[in-house]
Amino acid sequence: MLFSKLLAFLFGLAFLSFVVLQYNDPDPALWMAVYGVAAILCFMTAVGKLPPRIRWSAAMLYTAGAILAWPERFEGIYIGGGDIKNIEEAREALGLLLCATTFTGLFFLEKYQQRRTLRFQQLQKARWAN
Repeated sequence: MLFSKLLAFLFGLAFLSFVVLQYNDPDPALWMAVYGVAAILCFMTAVGKLPPRIRWSAAMLYTAGAILAWPERFEGIYIGGGDIKNIEEAREALGLLLCATTFTGLFFLEKYQQRRTLRFQQLQKARWAN
């Protein structure tokens, strides 16, 4: 459990840094809110205050956002590689996909650790029963 809490905390710090970097975005309030919510959810996960179903819901919402934000034509993420509108939309979609991947990973990591802990407890109980 310590590993997943540390990972959640580190992702929370990363998303918090993303909030700071959004000050020069064309629509900073929206993206500060998107990454701010992700940071808060990560910190809540790190301290054990976020139920798994909320993490899964966040993952699904961020996935839906990434699909909706995906550009009509992907032209990369670097300026000079195509239309700036498509590049900006691709960056936004990939940011949402990063959030979705984070919460999906944290969800399944916690499920794995819970199953592993339960299995260990069952083995200990069986060992003491003999």
